[in-house]
Amino acid sequence: MEQTTLDFNNHITPKAQLIYDRLMLGPITSGQIRDELGLLEYRRRITEIRRALPESQEIIKTFLPNRVTRWEIVTREGAA
Repeated sequence: MEQTTLDFNNHITPKAQLIYDRLMLGPITSGQIRDELGLLEYRRRITEIRRALPESQEIIKTFLPNRVTRWEIVTREGAA
């Protein structure tokens, strides 16, 4: 996956930047956000990242067993 730049006109917070940097390495689960990044509240940060991503990318949310959620950045179909 190529590194893309965020639209900093949306002024993402440093905590959102932490999550974004980790997402660029691959999918991340709610437990990993808590354990690796030390963030207990992250849903608002995910929303910040969604707003700042280029139109060719989006964050996909997947529900896993045991109330675990996984997020990943993907390229939208038809995007160049």
